[in-house]
Amino acid sequence: MTAPVVREKQRSPHDHQPEPYDEQVWDLNRLRMWRAVVSAESVTAAARNLQYSPASVSQQIIALQQAVGFPLYRRAGRGIEITEAGRRFAEEADALFRQSARLTDTVEALRSGPREHVSIGCSSSVAREWIPRVLREAVGEFPHLRYDVMTNEPFTGTEGRAVDVDVVSEPGASEPVSGANVAREHLCDDPYVLVLPVDHPLSDLSAVPVGELADLPLLDPAVQGSATGDVIDHATRAAGISPRFSARADDHYGILAMVSAGIGVAALPRLAVADLPPDLTSRPLTDPAPHRRIMLHIDRASAHLPHVVLLRDAFIRTAAASSE
Repeated sequence: MTAPVVREKQRSPHDHQPEPYDEQVWDLNRLRMWRAVVSAESVTAAARNLQYSPASVSQQIIALQQAVGFPLYRRAGRGIEITEAGRRFAEEADALFRQSARLTDTVEALRSGPREHVSIGCSSSVAREWIPRVLREAVGEFPHLRYDVMTNEPFTGTEGRAVDVDVVSEPGASEPVSGANVAREHLCDDPYVLVLPVDHPLSDLSAVPVGELADLPLLDPAVQGSATGDVIDHATRAAGISPRFSARADDHYGILAMVSAGIGVAALPRLAVADLPPDLTSRPLTDPAPHRRIMLHIDRASAHLPHVVLLRDAFIRTAAASSE
């Protein structure tokens, strides 16, 4: 069966002369009215929603019923009752409106070109703490763009997903990651803190040595491998201990919920704990003082574009403000 041809007719709502549908050419104006009638279960209500007169809508659905050749509705007192065939017909008409919308989008794209967009990769903590401020600047300057923000953890390095601007985390004790097609910008160093219940004995300390974690149930934020987990692994090795992990999760919100539930304590970057619940507190970790390096990676092919330059500068300003 061949696909129906969709044609949006330019006609007055008062033009209700039926046309045969054996050529499978559909009057979207009539179909739109019929869908409104089915949705509202009333000609009067549909007319009010469509801002037509009830007489105009009634004329159009009469013409539609004559054209399709089967009853779409029955008279019921002063109103109408939709038949099962009429409901099915309205449901099937949805596909025509989707096709019409896609065709309209295609015409618009061909006429003016597709809408530009910029993709941004970042961790969930950066998405929460930095992205709103960065995008407020970007949208104010380039409102025609679409900004696609994607979380990039637990992925590490430069060979993950292709994005225009990528805020990545690197273990502070490791060598910087380089990439031939990536321009790098150091945003800040993010120190790690120990998150624990407010009534935990270690909360009495102003800072917690990493060695104190040897006998504590830890929560590991690196199920699939990430810079966050690498930082913890390096710090515990440097302190000469083997951590005992009681649970793992690759999302710091889940980790914080488990700390609140008493399952364990967690070493997390400071940016991830900017807004702790009242039952939790944090203390800096020392001896050694673990940290991650937050870097901005920009695809060299798009680094010169004005909106990318603005994003770069906005990230630098936002990172500097959060480090104060």
